[in-house]
Amino acid sequence: MNSTLKTRGLTAIVFITVMIAGIFANAYSFMILISLIIGGCIWEFQSITCEKNGFRMLISMAGAIIFSLFLAAENINPTSNHFMIDGLFALVLSGIAICIFELYTQSEKPYQNISFAFFSLLYYGVFISCIYFISFEETGAYQPWLVFSIIAMTWTNDTMAYMVGSQVGRNKMFPRISPNKTWEGTIGGVLFTILVAFIFHYFLGLYSTLQWFIIAIIIGIFGTIGDLVESLLKRSIHVKDTGTLLPGHGGLLDRFDSFTFHLPLTVYFIELTSRF
Repeated sequence: MNSTLKTRGLTAIVFITVMIAGIFANAYSFMILISLIIGGCIWEFQSITCEKNGFRMLISMAGAIIFSLFLAAENINPTSNHFMIDGLFALVLSGIAICIFELYTQSEKPYQNISFAFFSLLYYGVFISCIYFISFEETGAYQPWLVFSIIAMTWTNDTMAYMVGSQVGRNKMFPRISPNKTWEGTIGGVLFTILVAFIFHYFLGLYSTLQWFIIAIIIGIFGTIGDLVESLLKRSIHVKDTGTLLPGHGGLLDRFDSFTFHLPLTVYFIELTSRF
């Protein structure tokens, strides 16, 4: 085994261990984990899209993380109705602070910085925070296995799409954007995701067979789109990886690009069908 494979393997073990520990320890460790993911993604995104400035990044990270934590508090305390408003207000304040900050930077591209900063608040702060809508029951009880099932299906889709595509992939999906992504790999990823969904249905129940099937389809399709959108970003700014935090795997954005697109849709589908 060469050094590159060893590095990738060790990074994967550490990354998965941290994720599992954060999910299953308790609700607060999960909230810390999500906060770190949101903060890290925003920092990486602005590092490759904006003129680098630590203060603007910190403002964005603070606003998104505070919003995320208030959203968690709203779901932990179902009887309250003010945490969501407080979180949105923190997000708005963060946006205002970013605009005011750009008045003093004498940047040549202030609105480019503002636009990317605002996008990062929505794309990572809000979209990833959507997971809190399903991570707590109506009573506020934390559901680690449901969270893990969503993450496991996403990882399955990513991994199996790559493995199937590398073995039998012939027809490219978007060669201009992602030369290695094929239709065969995408279909393989979705099929394996459906299989994993049925396994979770057998052990967890929670939803009907049809609901688990549709959840898997949403994750498979929109997770792939999320991956393609990040590939589009990297090609447009001419970078290979979004960061170096995960040696051998790139940055956090490279690991969570699939979640940003499918999480809001997956969560809304679960919330919508739970009403009936």
